[in-house]
This record gives sequence, structure tokens and C-alpha cells, in this order.
Amino acid sequence: MKKARLLLACLLSLSCTAQNMTTVFGNMPKNLILLVDSTQRQDLMDLVKEGVSNSTKDKLNGKVTLARFGENFMELKSGNSSLQIALLSLVNDSKIVCMIQTVCAPVCDSRLSFYTSDWKVLDTSSFIQLAETSWFIKDDVDKNNEDFINAAKSLDMDLMQYNFNPENLTLTQTYTTPLYLSKEAKEEIEPFLKKESKVFEWKKLGFK
Repeated sequence: MKKARLLLACLLSLSCTAQNMTTVFGNMPKNLILLVDSTQRQDLMDLVKEGVSNSTKDKLNGKVTLARFGENFMELKSGNSSLQIALLSLVNDSKIVCMIQTVCAPVCDSRLSFYTSDWKVLDTSSFIQLAETSWFIKDDVDKNNEDFINAAKSLDMDLMQYNFNPENLTLTQTYTTPLYLSKEAKEEIEPFLKKESKVFEWKKLGFK
């Protein structure tokens, strides 16, 4: 019931809002994207549309690249970080923003968040139930096994990488903590971990 009320409020708030990537990216609050201001963002979009370039300097004189830019998806890259923004259609064709911020230093870790198309924050749990660390452990593992207990001690943080595929509207969640471990610790825990990532598909009301 709470989710239904939230979605209704979201739909109403979106009813009169421009819903295209140019407007959404151009109006993105500066606290969410520190390296490029609104003028630089517009310059990037103009360069891409004109087929001239897809890169410019950021505020720190580094290189920022608009790697992909389309009607409903864009990806911005700068150094060891990336930003993905997807416009996702709801049941009445209104759209919400799905944003993925990823930093690889050196192991990739992401933050996933949702907004209305005019950048009002939405509750992430209303649109996706992300997998917990336990999902990435093989189903047949005896968690009381001494070898597993000892190996799992190295998993002292939860690092997850998210990636959106605009072609099939899927979101992939990858457990990256093992990549952070020493070679010995990684070899000890790998036999207990699934090799696959968790994949979600957008279904108009949320990722399933």
C-alpha cells in the first residue's frame, strides 16, 4: 500500500515535467555532479549532437567524456569514475530517473538512486530489492563449515557494482568485494561464491 501511494505521488509530480535526457542532464543538481557545471554539460551535449567531440575538461582540468548519450540513457566518464543515467518509463509512460554512480579505486563500487525527472529523491527500495551479500554465496554451501567460516572472515565489507543496459532494460549487480582481497584470501573464498551476477529487468513498476 505504501509503495502504491508513493508511485501515485510520483506519477502526479511527473505529469507536467519535461522528460527527455537533454533536459534531465542539463537540470541535474550540482551537488550530484561536482566535476561539470551546467554550461559544461550543455557544451558536451552540443558537441555530441554535432558529431564534433564527446569530451571536455572538468573543473579540475581532467578529461570528462560523454561516452553515450541517447533519448533515454547516457553515460559520463571521468578518470576512475562513471555516471549512468537512465530514464525509465512507468505504467502511464511518465518517467523516473535511475542513476548509477561508480568509483573504481581500484575495485569498483556503485551507488544506485532514483529521482523524479525534476530531481526529487525517490525511495530506492520502492523500485528494486537489491541482492544482499548472501545471494552471491552458493546455495549448497554449509555455512557452519569451518573452511567457509575462515574464508568468509575476509569479506569484511560489501562492495557492489551496478550497470544498466539500455538495450534490454536490465540492471546487473556484481559483487566486487572478492576483487579487493589478497590473492590468498580470494583463492580461499572463491569456491564458495557464485560466478554469476544478479540481473534485474525493468517492469514498468520496478526492477524484478
